[in-house]
Amino acid sequence: MLANRIVSAALLLGLANLLLPATALAESDRVSQEEIENTYRAKKQGQHLYRAGKYAEAIEYLEFAAQRGFKQPQAQLGSIYLNGLGDVEKDLVQGIGWLGVAASGETDAEIKKLFDKVWAQLPEQHKEPLQRVVDQFTQRYDGRKTRVVCDLDQRAGTNRRELRCKYVDESQYPHLDIEI
Repeated sequence: MLANRIVSAALLLGLANLLLPATALAESDRVSQEEIENTYRAKKQGQHLYRAGKYAEAIEYLEFAAQRGFKQPQAQLGSIYLNGLGDVEKDLVQGIGWLGVAASGETDAEIKKLFDKVWAQLPEQHKEPLQRVVDQFTQRYDGRKTRVVCDLDQRAGTNRRELRCKYVDESQYPHLDIEI
């Protein structure tokens, strides 16, 4: 009974945090070269810190890229929050939200499989409110809202497909300073 109250309170707090203004761009807005470069730098730094096990430090960078529709940082944030990695407190709402948006649409099979596994373990009474959380994250941070497209590219000489996300506006800037 107490565990249900704690989870319910966490859900309500998490839902309240979702009421912050969205950062979605209008279809007619072009993403600036500076924004693109900053996003790739944040993504790279966040993933470096994540692989180094510095999860609390990685959150700021991963969140910057995740809010712009990049699926790997979204999945990594989901993992950090769901598991309470490092010094980061477990947060079911943030974890499910980020992992859910990462698993939506065109995505890596491993991300989808992880989300399905986590979802299957949830108590039935929590699935409906958590589905609303996933829907809100998807509504706010799906790449279509932020002018990011993700697709699965076939790696040359293999049967492996690799998830790649990029801004639709990258071709507008021939001198981007990014390392993908």
